[in-house]
Amino acid sequence: MSVDSSPGMSSATADDIRRAALRLFATGGYEATTMREIAAAVGIRAASLYNHFGSKEDILWDLTSTALEDLNSESEASMATLSPDATPTEKLLTFVRAHIAYHAKNGEQATLVNMQMGGLSKSHHRKSVALRDRYESRLRSIMQEGVAAGVFHVPDERVASFAILQMGIAVSGWYRPEGNLSVPQLCDVYEILANRMVAA
Repeated sequence: MSVDSSPGMSSATADDIRRAALRLFATGGYEATTMREIAAAVGIRAASLYNHFGSKEDILWDLTSTALEDLNSESEASMATLSPDATPTEKLLTFVRAHIAYHAKNGEQATLVNMQMGGLSKSHHRKSVALRDRYESRLRSIMQEGVAAGVFHVPDERVASFAILQMGIAVSGWYRPEGNLSVPQLCDVYEILANRMVAA
């Protein structure tokens, strides 16, 4: 893979560019961030970014799609640990635990997905929405199953699902690993909150 070899400039990989862009997009916003700023953060010339990504939007799409795929994969892996006869409550708490853990551990990625998707092209935006919908539909299915079984009581399944999702998304903005709660402890708290929200 090509790298910048100009005097006084460091070589960089696509991963270096991803890390720098993620930080800048999440803190300063996608629109306000320039390719020159990304290059400066990495330590290469702006022109050298194009050895790895065709445009700034390509970087945003790479980061967004990766974050959404990781979110889906981690959720699916957690749900796969359940027994076939798991109750709706067990499914909900497992989903919530994975949801909170992801957002606590991946604050910048979560901020990017939830705040910067508007910078994507129409094609990439449609794909991102499809990935997000796949994730959200998993929770709605659990909610519907619990209501049908009489173990959940909510006035509106869709709104209840959004409320639980937003609780987790908010974690990405305030949680700090050096704080009073570890990620497992944080997940314990949110399991209780989610259960109280839907309990019949």
